[in-house]
Amino acid sequence: MKKLLTMLLLAIIALPTLAFDDNDYQKFVKEVKENVWKKDLPQFKNRTVPAQYKNESAVILARYEELSIDLSKKFNFFAFANLKQNTANHLRRYLVKINDKAALDKYSTFDFRTYDRSFNDFLLREDHRTVLGVRVIKPNGTIKEVSSDEYQDANEGKKGQEKRAKLAVPDLQVGDMLDYFVYDFDVIKEDNFDPTLFFFGADYPILDYTIHCEIDKKLCTQYRTMNGAPDFKSGEKGDYITLDVHAKNIDKTLPNYAFNPIAQAPFTLLYVTNNNIALLYTPQSAKQKGLQANPDAKVIQQDAWTDWNDHCPKWVFNKKMGKVIKNAKKLGSDEEKADYIYNYWVLQSLYFNQPQETDDNFSTLFTTILDMLKVPYSRAILTSWYNEPLDQLISYIDVSRAIMLKNGKCYFPLNNVVSANVIPSLYQNRDGMYTDRAKKFYKGPFTTFKTAGSKASDNVEKVTVDATITDGILNIKRQNTTTGCEKEGLISTYSTGEDLVKAWGKPYGATTSSDIYNYKESESKARATERTEKDKQVIPERFSKEIKAYHDRAAMKINATSVDNYAENNTPFVYTTDYQMDGLVKKAGRNLVVSVGQLFGQQTHIEGKDRKRDADLIFDFPRTYTVTMNLTIPSGYSIAPESLQKLNNNIDNEYVNFTTKAQVRDGKLVINFDKVYKQQRIPAAKWAQILAMLDQAYEFTSQQVVLKKN
Repeated sequence: MKKLLTMLLLAIIALPTLAFDDNDYQKFVKEVKENVWKKDLPQFKNRTVPAQYKNESAVILARYEELSIDLSKKFNFFAFANLKQNTANHLRRYLVKINDKAALDKYSTFDFRTYDRSFNDFLLREDHRTVLGVRVIKPNGTIKEVSSDEYQDANEGKKGQEKRAKLAVPDLQVGDMLDYFVYDFDVIKEDNFDPTLFFFGADYPILDYTIHCEIDKKLCTQYRTMNGAPDFKSGEKGDYITLDVHAKNIDKTLPNYAFNPIAQAPFTLLYVTNNNIALLYTPQSAKQKGLQANPDAKVIQQDAWTDWNDHCPKWVFNKKMGKVIKNAKKLGSDEEKADYIYNYWVLQSLYFNQPQETDDNFSTLFTTILDMLKVPYSRAILTSWYNEPLDQLISYIDVSRAIMLKNGKCYFPLNNVVSANVIPSLYQNRDGMYTDRAKKFYKGPFTTFKTAGSKASDNVEKVTVDATITDGILNIKRQNTTTGCEKEGLISTYSTGEDLVKAWGKPYGATTSSDIYNYKESESKARATERTEKDKQVIPERFSKEIKAYHDRAAMKINATSVDNYAENNTPFVYTTDYQMDGLVKKAGRNLVVSVGQLFGQQTHIEGKDRKRDADLIFDFPRTYTVTMNLTIPSGYSIAPESLQKLNNNIDNEYVNFTTKAQVRDGKLVINFDKVYKQQRIPAAKWAQILAMLDQAYEFTSQQVVLKKN
């Protein structure tokens, strides 16, 4: 402790000598720009766009990445030791031809970090700097570099070490080319860099893509090529490993709809590990210095098991958690006990809008409690849809841990959780492996398994719209009811903390918001009050945005909003909005024209190049979206029966269903709108069927009905 205090004191005294200010940053910027612009890269002199790309929104004529990572040991006076320091330089340069306004809007502005000199978890100062350089190339060949004077400071009202800037590129027009680069310089101590991802694809065609890496041989370099990505050509240059790829004419762009880049796009994932950092776990696979190209996934899986086995802390529980465990012991089945504990964490995760426990803590904390409850279990590992599959694992940190009861029920990390009885969507239909071994479980044996998926009937968003017309204004009362994975992200967004605790907390003796905190009573009440005041501000704002997102236009007036059920005990999450919309009812002589299609929520619109597709569709989960609209027909008006025919649709196949049906009943126009995605993954060969359904649903949003004056 005395040594730590000495280190802190010396660090504070030394802060002025370690200062890095805006003047230092501008000198750094000038040096970087000079070096980058003078690089001999012939592909950036190309000004010719092949004729086949003339209809593209933009074309990337050249893309260049250069990554270098160096390891050094430097004596740190404050730590009284040689510290392992990693230095990375990452240059990304692009030459882009702008063909339309959409591309112009995308490339007209930049927002980026300039520098950050904060401390890491070990109280060691790190150095992060970013430089943006931009040149505009006119059709006549004129090249103009954007002056540093055009960059605007973006730090007003912000606290912390990170500095940011914005740039609005002056005089950029359709038909121009943009030559720009982003250069990152990072120095970290006693830590490892985040992985580097190289995607061989983008929103636009890429004519030339070059990657060059130089990585210190004293580091462990591991990479995995995925989904058909071209492999590196490796070599050596002095004390460095070199990795090179040169790909040309990548004309296959990445779809924007129902596409999972990690599962479908060609990419390479690169991990660089310093295997001599005392305070970090170094997996066995990374203890070998040098290059490991596409290593055996089984070796990496073993890293994950070993990490879990070697880091099982002994937990001490606070008074509230101890009471929860005590109550769980009184329950009947193993599943009831496990659910009771897990749902307590779900409540906390929803209240704080973040996982109550980290992935690692969850996996050891839950098993500790299950042991106390004498509930038998197995340990399992898998990866989420955001990471590479388990059989192509490249790093142990990409693994998620799960706990499996003997009846097969699994409990997953607390990300996107809504209930112990709903598998989070990111963990559905994923390959995993488990072991029943209680001690030294890293030795196995291991059994493979696949997590369960869900059906469209499990994940439902049901909307009821009741609308009336008053003086040309549409009065709308809308209730949304969601089940299964459709609840993900909604409960925390629209619920106040106080109401969440009242709905979820009864089984745990929590009746008010302050009961969720683990502080002294006065502190807990103060934090609960602070949360209540914050909710009063943000919840109405969120509902306002929800209404705008539903109609693609803001409400004229919001009368009331409420949450009617908070999804406790895996019940639906239900909320109601009551508001007025203008512009949806217009007069046509003596008649009224109502834009009824605007009452069913925004529908996906596929246009341009996205209408052609050769990649499978991957959704987050199968789901059902259903709307029942009831429009009260004003007194003295009527709807001709034949005019209702255009409101009827029916598409049904093994992958999707789209049905609309309109009728007049009890003085109301009633329209039922049902859209069902029956499978999570749909073959690309069936794209025409999906597109037809999407087109009909989108066209429906423009439907109008005429209310004739009697």
